Amino acid sequence: MIMGSAPNYPYGSVDNIEKLAVIATKHGIGMHVDCCLGGFLLPWVKKMGYKIPNFDFSISGVTSMSVDTHKYGFTTKGTSVILFRDEELRRFMFFVAPSWPGGVYSSATISGSRPGGLIACAYASLLSIGESGFLEKAKLIFETALKIKEEINKIPSLRILGESNSSVVAFSSSKFDIYKLGDAMGKKGWNLNMLQNPNGLHVCVTFPMTKIGDVFIADLKECAELVETKPDSFPDGMAPVYGLAASFPDRGVIADIGKAYLDGVLSA
Repeated sequence: MIMGSAPNYPYGSVDNIEKLAVIATKHGIGMHVDCCLGGFLLPWVKKMGYKIPNFDFSISGVTSMSVDTHKYGFTTKGTSVILFRDEELRRFMFFVAPSWPGGVYSSATISGSRPGGLIACAYASLLSIGESGFLEKAKLIFETALKIKEEINKIPSLRILGESNSSVVAFSSSKFDIYKLGDAMGKKGWNLNMLQNPNGLHVCVTFPMTKIGDVFIADLKECAELVETKPDSFPDGMAPVYGLAASFPDRGVIADIGKAYLDGVLSA
């Protein structure tokens, strides 16, 4: 199969699903669209009249989609959704053990039982917010993201990365170590995700952030000026770690370090 994102994690842009689907159809393979980050938001934004590239089952070659309801669906975590174009494709997800000594075992997924309480909470949350609620929240989130992008473009030391079609705004700098800006913002209580290839940061605008978008912009301007004029003020934090990882040529070693970290986390 071919997999595309709507939107992708680093830059918030929607992949060209229409062209990818043409290739998938030509070769008789599946076309999966990962909408887990902000895909739940996109249909509402599109309904408001904003230009969002097509990415869903309206494209004939798309065979499956995944959506996280616990992000912009505002529901409980653990209720992610996988969607298939038809029932025939959905059957490939099922797990059936007809010869198990305990009887015929069948499950909708290989992972087995699912928590009914979480599903009930998600259902109640979706119904209580409703279409009007999602439209209202999507408008505030998307317009806040647009404003943040506009203000970042006014900061001389920063530049936008990619062409975001969603609530994610990514940026970098040719003036200073962008990871130090992440550390500076962290000291003000902001948790920005660090990117690599190229080095950068991104902010994922959420509903609570719509009320404090101006504060974020003010803090970002202040921190960018501070890092540019006094870079030695940030010798600690995550900047040295991410800087080393991003510049290390052997990615296999980095992967081994990641595995060692997980071993440590899971040790009793």
